[in-house]
Amino acid sequence: MSKLRIGIDVDEVLRAKWLQFDRFYTQEFGDEETDIEAKYVYDYFNEYVWEDSVEKVKEMREPEDTPDTINPIDYQVDDKGEAPADFMLFKPEEKIELTAKEVYNRFMYEDFLFEIHGAAPKMYPQLDLHVNNFLQKYENTVDFTVMSVENRFSIPPTLFFLSKISARFKNYKFVDKSVDMWKEADVLITTDPEILKLGVPWGKKLIKLKRPYNENIKAGSLEVLQVADLIDNQDFHKIIKYKTK
Repeated sequence: MSKLRIGIDVDEVLRAKWLQFDRFYTQEFGDEETDIEAKYVYDYFNEYVWEDSVEKVKEMREPEDTPDTINPIDYQVDDKGEAPADFMLFKPEEKIELTAKEVYNRFMYEDFLFEIHGAAPKMYPQLDLHVNNFLQKYENTVDFTVMSVENRFSIPPTLFFLSKISARFKNYKFVDKSVDMWKEADVLITTDPEILKLGVPWGKKLIKLKRPYNENIKAGSLEVLQVADLIDNQDFHKIIKYKTK
């Protein structure tokens, strides 16, 4: 008889991704005159401000198009950060127009890819200990899979994050959309508002971890704050049909 499959979402269950995102968003877009309010959210694109932008790009000329010798004085930059040698070393400046979505994607998956997805802290100091106790207690009853919505850029740093918390997961599943997690799980542990709003497929169970952005969504068979709250939880035992020895 196959074991019950339990999926554990990564973001805001294991990884404090919003905390890291907000930190670098403030660093990149905030200034002394701009007060960026830190608000615990899940939808970064719609809840934060992103604006269309124009990027200036300079490309180096080919070696054969560059003078063999340039006076060292020509390398000295002025108040605008420009030097007389620039016109000999670089092609004419190009301007690239970026939509707000492209600015977001560049921030999220290029400029701060590792910082947000890989270097993010765990949800709380004892998380790794609690998760491993959780896995060890129920490993003979269920099969655990750690799950996350990722793309080809964010998978490597996410794997790095998971290696940091030293959780003994054997199964990993990265999906394109939140709803795809249900394909690999009979019971899903998540904070994701999108999943909570969609409802639970027939025959499956959802466990909601409470966060400020999902507190008004009534969903799931059980609501707790952290994974640690599921250890020795009698309501959880009923969901997975766990028999106390």
